[in-house]
Amino acid sequence: MDHGFSLVGFAPAKLPEADLKNIQAWIAEGRHGSMEWFAKETAQGIRFAFLHLGFVPKTAITLAFVYRSESSESLVSQMQKKVSRYALGDDYHQVLRKKGKSIIRILKSKYPNHHFRQSVDSLPIAEKVLAVESGIGWRGKNTNTIHRDLGSYFFISVILTDLEFSFPNVTKTDHCGTCRLCIDSCPTGALEPYKIDSRKCISYQTIEDRGSSELENKGTHSWVYGCDICQEVCPWNERVAKRNQVETTESSFLPNSLWTDPNFLNHSNLSAEEFGSYFKGSAIERIGVDVWNRNWE
Repeated sequence: MDHGFSLVGFAPAKLPEADLKNIQAWIAEGRHGSMEWFAKETAQGIRFAFLHLGFVPKTAITLAFVYRSESSESLVSQMQKKVSRYALGDDYHQVLRKKGKSIIRILKSKYPNHHFRQSVDSLPIAEKVLAVESGIGWRGKNTNTIHRDLGSYFFISVILTDLEFSFPNVTKTDHCGTCRLCIDSCPTGALEPYKIDSRKCISYQTIEDRGSSELENKGTHSWVYGCDICQEVCPWNERVAKRNQVETTESSFLPNSLWTDPNFLNHSNLSAEEFGSYFKGSAIERIGVDVWNRNWE
């Protein structure tokens, strides 16, 4: 049932009390910034109690897919204006949704009386919490899910179902130890151990913060879409994944030729038509031309 996914895990569709309280406190402190959808009542009902889904989920099937590649590592290291590795290729939402549908078709054929619903960042659920609960990895101090062999450059997708599986015992271990490279390397001070303030995060500023016409000298440190600094310095990526030569098996996640095209790289102010042409089928498409031009300047 892997269908090309790198990892799969199963967990009850229920958040541990400690995680529930942490997310509630994060929202109360306003750390979600201008992402107002995150705090809406319906979103919280789905996130905390799996309500409003049309069925009552019993199981969360967590799927992980590696997007790391040697070509993306080489490219990002040479970029003057940097883009997060996950956005260098095709839109992962579309790719993973297609792969997930093939799994759901099989599940529905075997269990026709049950419901299945996939999320690829499309439902307000705590995917990283469910990934830890299902044994995919542990929650790093940079708040990303980390795997001992693969590092953290992987996407997470969750299939919720009212089919109740038997769950293996998952031993939760934290392998960050005393390391705080991610915290100390974040140039905007967005990180505390296991906690992030989105308002200070470069990824948030370049993707989600669309209200201002300028970045107001917040300092994006050459990143124009997303930011990978806290993952780049992580030993589980910089050493382990590199040593293990972790490589995506999905060719559409490899960097598009766009990123080495001088006509694009030297074009500082795209028109809406040019932006649409360059980024059709890319995760970057959703921020729109105005935010892209703002970030590029």
